[in-house]
Amino acid sequence: MRAADAVSTTTGYLLLKLATLAEARMEQTLRPFRLRGRTLRVLAFVDGGEVSQRDLCRQTGLDRTTMVAVIDELEAHGFVRRDRSLSDRRKQVISITEAGRRTLGEALAALRHTEDDFLAPLDPDGRRQLHRLLSALFAAHDPRCQPDEPPEPGER
Repeated sequence: MRAADAVSTTTGYLLLKLATLAEARMEQTLRPFRLRGRTLRVLAFVDGGEVSQRDLCRQTGLDRTTMVAVIDELEAHGFVRRDRSLSDRRKQVISITEAGRRTLGEALAALRHTEDDFLAPLDPDGRRQLHRLLSALFAAHDPRCQPDEPPEPGER
């Protein structure tokens, strides 16, 4: 077997290639809504209610510098509002606007359609199984889901 074949047939390689294809389709779908993957993610978290920039960083996994740029972009499009917290004037709180809520709903519907098209080669059972397996892998490897300290030998 050639080395290129050995690499290109690994599960990790296939996951990377599929992620790249899925991301490209998602970004293309979001473009008419003036959103990108990360702006959509932040907008979705803001839809849950007023939230601080610091909490958004923790919830989304984005660093502070990136978060400021994302919120600036969302605010420029009129999707969110940034205000000083009434309880702590040092803190900025972000809230979704009506335009943001409407755009979020439309973008999510478009993404569901894009996902359906992307997963069309799989039957409904295959889709559920893929989702379950990917969720298990994500939970096992997402740093936010890891315990703070490694388990003692013999624990697991």
